[in-house]
Amino acid sequence: MKLKDFVTLGNLLGGFASVIALFQGSFDWACYFVYIAYVFDVLDGPVARLTKQYDAFGGILDTVCDYITNSITTSFIIYYAFWKMAGYHWLVAAVIAAFPFTFGTIRQAKGMEKELSYPCYWLGVPRPVLALFVLAVLNSSLFNLGISPWQEIGQVVAALLVIVLSILHLSSIPFINHQKRRWMGANRFGAWFFLAGTPLSWLVGWLVFGWPRMAYDHLLISFFVYVFFSWTQIPKTDLRRIRAYVAGGPLVKPLVHRDNDWRSASLADYFLAEDVPDPPEEPV
Repeated sequence: MKLKDFVTLGNLLGGFASVIALFQGSFDWACYFVYIAYVFDVLDGPVARLTKQYDAFGGILDTVCDYITNSITTSFIIYYAFWKMAGYHWLVAAVIAAFPFTFGTIRQAKGMEKELSYPCYWLGVPRPVLALFVLAVLNSSLFNLGISPWQEIGQVVAALLVIVLSILHLSSIPFINHQKRRWMGANRFGAWFFLAGTPLSWLVGWLVFGWPRMAYDHLLISFFVYVFFSWTQIPKTDLRRIRAYVAGGPLVKPLVHRDNDWRSASLADYFLAEDVPDPPEEPV
């Protein structure tokens, strides 16, 4: 065990603490612990690079801890929210909560067979994205409106989002990740909107409106845009290369790789322009 592996275990223990919090009847702390676990999930990579500790065991441990916290723990939180908070029949709540658990497990097995990523992209909705998105939904105004029939409608929408995002675990749709990429245009703005906007929305909600949970509404907007609209910022060349790779073709460096000097002429070049010539293919 290396230092980075102990950081990774923080992810696992955060998920465990979340389940304990549910047993104690604290939904808020159950959600907080998953966010704390995500911080450890993010930090283990930088720790590994700083200490120059790389091994296959660490990668496997990271994947397993990620699966347990974001698929299993999150399913318990979803069950609690729909059963205790929304008042759904326990069996209906269980069916909704089973989707992240089931499809997350299948994604885990698929990832052991073949890498579910491409340089600068994840293939299919990543488990942490589903977990953080769902927690934002369950704590947002959408799920807790308190006004009929809008509250009931919001809870149905939340259930549909859980189901759709879980199914998208198994898709080959590319989702932008932070690894080895250059941030440009709308993607750069979106990253800062998420990173800076989250603590700012919490601070403004607390100081101005006396409602720090406004941060969850900000997170909901951020993740909704990321999941359903960020694909519009993927260059068409990268989309073609990813499709070819999924079909069994070679792994070719994407245009947005940090070691690539490509620059778009405009935001439209990311998605809309059909006549932008493709640069020479560079194998990774």
